[in-house]
Amino acid sequence: MTIDKHMDAVKVLVVDDDPAVGRVMSSFLHQEGYAPVVCSHPKEALELVKDEHYCLAFVDINMPELSGLDLAAKLKSQKAVDEVIFITGYGTFDNAIQAIKIGAYDYMQKPFGLNEVQLCLKRFQERQELKEQIRLVEQRYFNLVQNIPSIVFLIHSDFRLEFINRACDTMLGYTQDDALSDPGWFVKRIHPDDHQRIKGLFESAFHSGDSRFSADCRFMHKDGHIIYTMIGAIILKDTGREDENSTLQGMIIDITDRVFFERSVVQEEKMKILGSISAEVAHEIRNPLMAIGGFARRLRKRFHDLPEGDIILSESQRLEKMLKRLAEYLKPIELEYQECLVNSIVRECVDRFDSDMNEKTLEFSLNMDSGISSVYADREILVQIFIDLIKNAASELEKCGQIDIRTYESDRTVHVEFKNQCRMTISRDPESFFMPFGSSEHGIDLANSYRLLKNMDGLLSFSQGENFMTFTVSIPKKDLPTVEPKIN
Repeated sequence: MTIDKHMDAVKVLVVDDDPAVGRVMSSFLHQEGYAPVVCSHPKEALELVKDEHYCLAFVDINMPELSGLDLAAKLKSQKAVDEVIFITGYGTFDNAIQAIKIGAYDYMQKPFGLNEVQLCLKRFQERQELKEQIRLVEQRYFNLVQNIPSIVFLIHSDFRLEFINRACDTMLGYTQDDALSDPGWFVKRIHPDDHQRIKGLFESAFHSGDSRFSADCRFMHKDGHIIYTMIGAIILKDTGREDENSTLQGMIIDITDRVFFERSVVQEEKMKILGSISAEVAHEIRNPLMAIGGFARRLRKRFHDLPEGDIILSESQRLEKMLKRLAEYLKPIELEYQECLVNSIVRECVDRFDSDMNEKTLEFSLNMDSGISSVYADREILVQIFIDLIKNAASELEKCGQIDIRTYESDRTVHVEFKNQCRMTISRDPESFFMPFGSSEHGIDLANSYRLLKNMDGLLSFSQGENFMTFTVSIPKKDLPTVEPKIN
């Protein structure tokens, strides 16, 4: 055995029982810049590969005790060499077929010239360069899939995940290991109201083989809040099969901020319409109402025992109060913007409310994202809104109860969620909570909060279940205003 190495040269193993071939190959490989290791017996080669890895091996097929084909099979199975080139004094078709099965990519027949060796080395270099290009492409693809801000997944027909990228952590709060170790994780994360619809889409895709679908879907974050998404299938493999081997590739895109923006636009349009209608109603009602109230007072003075006069007067006074609320609702608001830390404002409001509670024993459960971004808003108005929402939640509880307050953020928006158990029946028109026409002080607070938040480009939304109600304040993240402070 002879060894001739360069520190950074590619290591090449030469196994041939003919010493002359070994010397020629060693000399030529050295000249070409490789680090050749030559041995004349298969056992020597097997000992060498225990401590070293070789990028290329030239193996003679006909050797004593162990054929070159068997030696190459062992070297490949042990992953001791990357590529094998066979050398032989005579070639047969069977040898060529077996060499291909083993994984050899080239073949030289004795006697061979150095130009043949050079050609084999050139093909080896081209193959290595191609492998490196493939590796880089695969690495770029892997990095792209792992770091894309949307969830990419591969799922079986029984809804067991085979792959999911790291975005499941940032979007839903679960690590890849969490998602992959729980066979039912994917289905559990879908919002209960969307569960059957989305599950049906996937089952239909697996059954028919048609993977071209997309749908809006709500997912539940680990912390409990809702993430609005668009879910779609990309590729379906083994189409037409409905077994555990059938898989579908899909993507989940977070559209929470888009939903917030669309709702804000709709809210702004509603507020404009409401403002126009309210101003017109107030203008048209004010004069007749004053006349009716005046006549009612005269009737009561002249006819003390006339009950209709009292009714007319009380109803006119109720309408006057409504007009006053409308006037307050439409009153311009001046905003003083500053950087606000939402978590500290929530704690301040909870502490302030705790000190004022006398009749009820309430508990606050705070689940706040410690890394949440700042917002640029009017701090005093935010305090007023949060206090009103806490009062609203407390008004729905009995003598004791719990108010859950959660803060979290999406890409461009900070959210504060106020959730509590409620005694009320499910409302069929929750938007009425935000209108200024309600007769209770409870309704006025919500309408005022709705209006104040809208003027800061925020959104107050409502959701409910059989025994809970949730109001969510959504505020754009810190950003210097590009226009003058808004007035309504």
